Amino acid sequence: MRALWKYENGILAFKDIDEPRIRSEQDIKIKVMYCTIGIQDLRVYRKWDFYAKSGVAGYEMSGIIVDLGSEAKKAGFYIGQHVSGTVARFCGTCVYCVNGEENNCLEITPNPGTICDVVVWNMNQVVAIPDEMPFSIGCLLEPVAVVYQAFSKANIQRGDDICIFGGDFNGLVLLQLAKQAGAKSITVVEPKEGNQKLARQLGADFVVDPREDTYKTELMKISDFIGFQSVFLTSSHPEWISVSTDFVARGGTMMLMVYYDLDIDFSMNSIKFFLMNIKITSSFLYTKKKLVETLPILGSLHLAPLIHSEYSMKDSLTAFDVEQKSHYPRIGLRIKD
Repeated sequence: MRALWKYENGILAFKDIDEPRIRSEQDIKIKVMYCTIGIQDLRVYRKWDFYAKSGVAGYEMSGIIVDLGSEAKKAGFYIGQHVSGTVARFCGTCVYCVNGEENNCLEITPNPGTICDVVVWNMNQVVAIPDEMPFSIGCLLEPVAVVYQAFSKANIQRGDDICIFGGDFNGLVLLQLAKQAGAKSITVVEPKEGNQKLARQLGADFVVDPREDTYKTELMKISDFIGFQSVFLTSSHPEWISVSTDFVARGGTMMLMVYYDLDIDFSMNSIKFFLMNIKITSSFLYTKKKLVETLPILGSLHLAPLIHSEYSMKDSLTAFDVEQKSHYPRIGLRIKD
C-alpha cells in the first residue's frame, strides 16, 4: 500500500509497504480518508524525538472501518463505521492506566503513522464519529483532545483573565474553550498576521504582537498591572517560557502545553515564585475518557478555518514543505480523493 515514510535522518519519501493485518480480536482495520498535519509533525526532523523514529508519517486521521476482530464487534464497532482516534497506545496495565490517567502511562507507544491507505489500531484507540461529520473535522479529534485535557486541568473560572502565548492550533482551540467557559477577557500573543486574524475572528479580546517593543507593557496594561489568572504557553518559541511567567497574577497558573529541544531549560526567580503563590504545571496528551468526551465538543468549535489548505496524498511532500515554511495551524491531506 502507499505510505509517506519518515526515515531517521528526517527524510520523507513515498514507499510501498505491506498492508497491516488484523492480529488480535481487539484490532480494527481502517481505510484512511483524511489526515491533518501541523507544526507537531515537523518533529520528524528531531533525531531524539520518539516521533522521529523510522516509520509511516502523520498521527491524525479519520476513516472508515473495513475489518475488525470479534472483541471489537462486541464493543459496538462495525464495518462501514466512520471513526477517528489516537495513534498513541496505552498499556492499560500500569498504575496510571488502571486509575484512568492514561496520559501518564509508563509504557505508552505510538502506533505506525497515519499518512497511508490503511491502519490497524486496537479498539481502545478508536472513537466512532457521526456519519454526517466531515472527515476533515473528525480527523481533529486527537489534537482537540490534547487542548481539552489542558483546559480541564486549568479549571478556568467565569470572569478569569486569560493569556495565551501562541496563536497556533492549540492556542486557537483553547481560545474558543475559554470563551465558552465565560472568561472575562482572553489575550493571544502571536507574531504571525494570519494567526492574529484568526484569533480575532474566533473571539480574542486582545491580540498582542510580540514583535512590537512595547508588547510587555501592553500585556501589563491589559491585565490592570496585576497579571492574568491563567497563562498558557502553546507556542514553538522557547524564549517565551520565562517571559510568560512574568504575567501570571498572584495565585495564578502557568501551563506549558508544548515541549522543546532537549537542551532547552528555563528558570525563574525563586523569591518571586514563592511570594506570588504561582503554580507552574503542564499537560501532556489526554486520558481515554477525555478523548471520548472531546467528540461532542467538536461541533461547538470553529475548526474548519484552522485548516489552511488541502492537498491530495500524492502532494503530501509539498504539504510538508509548506507547513515547514509557514507553520499554519493545520494542513489537510485527502488520502482518498
